[in-house]
Amino acid sequence: MRTISEMKAYIRDRVMEDEGFRNRLIADPKFVISTEPGIVMPEGFDVQVHEDSSTTAHFVLPPSPRLTEADLAQVAGGDWRRMGRPAPE
Repeated sequence: MRTISEMKAYIRDRVMEDEGFRNRLIADPKFVISTEPGIVMPEGFDVQVHEDSSTTAHFVLPPSPRLTEADLAQVAGGDWRRMGRPAPE
């Protein structure tokens, strides 16, 4: 299974090489990514694809360091995987 960072790097490389893949990814990102080898899409995980243009730029911000109530509930339950974070050692 790949990490999110590895998945993003793989997808960025792939869309630059394969226009058909790029078009399929834009049309149905979750399905297309879930069919790639080594990528497992957790239940409830969402994927959005935005394409920059000459008149539009998208900024992807990292998650807020503040935990939401839902995050706190998941941590209290011990389900680190659902938060997309590695389990503590």
